[in-house]
Amino acid sequence: MKKFMFTLMAGATLVAGVNAQEGTGGADTNGSGAINGSYIATGLVAAGVVAGIVNNNSANAPVTPPGPTPQPSCEGDDPLDGDVCVGTTITVTVSGTTTITVPVTFTYAPTVQ
Repeated sequence: MKKFMFTLMAGATLVAGVNAQEGTGGADTNGSGAINGSYIATGLVAAGVVAGIVNNNSANAPVTPPGPTPQPSCEGDDPLDGDVCVGTTITVTVSGTTTITVPVTFTYAPTVQ
């Protein structure tokens, strides 16, 4: 954002320094191909803007050390197996006089805290 605003301001400065000059020739004209002070000043401003952009672009950004790596965690006492949490529940089905116990295993993504 800083570079963008600097470039925008520099562009506005260059636009403000350029104007059309209309008039008839006479004793006050510089002649064909002559360069007057306003063109030199505009060129110096443009060179300063370019130098500022180059200098700002080559500046070193401050290096921040990496923070602690977040650790994945599972709900309750479910173990973490690779990249997934593995949970087990027991389903009990009663049919007449028979009770059936079935372990059900499921997986889910761990939360990162």
